[in-house]
Amino acid sequence: MIRQPHSILASLLLLAAAVFPVLTVAQDTPDSVLERIRIQETRHFSYRETRILKLLEEPWLATGDMYISPQQMVIARQSPTPVFTVITADRMQHIDAGQNIDRSLKLEHPFAVPGMEPFMQLLYRPTGDTEQERYDVNSFETAGQRWSLQLAPRQNTADGIIRIELSGDSGLGPDRMVLEHADGDRTEWQLSLQSQGEAAGRKMQQLLESIHQAP
Repeated sequence: MIRQPHSILASLLLLAAAVFPVLTVAQDTPDSVLERIRIQETRHFSYRETRILKLLEEPWLATGDMYISPQQMVIARQSPTPVFTVITADRMQHIDAGQNIDRSLKLEHPFAVPGMEPFMQLLYRPTGDTEQERYDVNSFETAGQRWSLQLAPRQNTADGIIRIELSGDSGLGPDRMVLEHADGDRTEWQLSLQSQGEAAGRKMQQLLESIHQAP
């Protein structure tokens, strides 16, 4: 059985979760890359999630769709079973119709999703907050047509996340995210952008309507 803190999203949100075009330039820096990760418009990704957990002998795999907008994140897992996770600034809803589960959790801080808080704060950073106050940059590298950024949260939280790795093609946003937990668990997301802007917004709205209309 997957432990709840890691199974809700990981949910990341990220990782969803989140991920946006980064216009890499010759003098790119960790600060400029992180600044451009801020959410500007709705984006629709297909994803593949791999969890390597100490309690499981084999990696746990899932695939589905992820929608990220300035107001919310929606994760629609398709396999191994359909599960929906809807995250707004103050609430997270987890729906598993197959298990007759529909849970809602009030978040203590904006987008403070259990098991994903440090990552979600990269995407939904509070106004006036800076990455330097929350993260140490372990490394920032460019090789060929790829860039890679590794971060470590400065403060220990209940999430237990000790490292965040983002990487992507030059001129684009992250297409790979890795979250490492203090207990040795690891979650990796592979993302593929499907649509953006109004087209992605319409698809997300249609999905939300179908979720709320389901019996």
